[in-house]
Amino acid sequence: MAKPLTEVEPGTKVRVVDIVAGRGAMTMLREVGIVPGAELEVVKTGPGPVIVRVGGATFSLGRGLAAKVLVEEVG
Repeated sequence: MAKPLTEVEPGTKVRVVDIVAGRGAMTMLREVGIVPGAELEVVKTGPGPVIVRVGGATFSLGRGLAAKVLVEEVG
């Protein structure tokens, strides 16, 4: 079942199911590889920004933006 990225425990690997955001946010996420079907590793979820690892890179997402990224655990 899909849930917002903000609700995932650190250390969990997830797959992006959907992104519910406007064009600007979608473009920014796409540029760092966060697109439906992409696999991410959650490094930190809070308080503060959500930190994820995509490919070999680590990115910080504001909580509002991270809440728009719907994911499911890979396992």
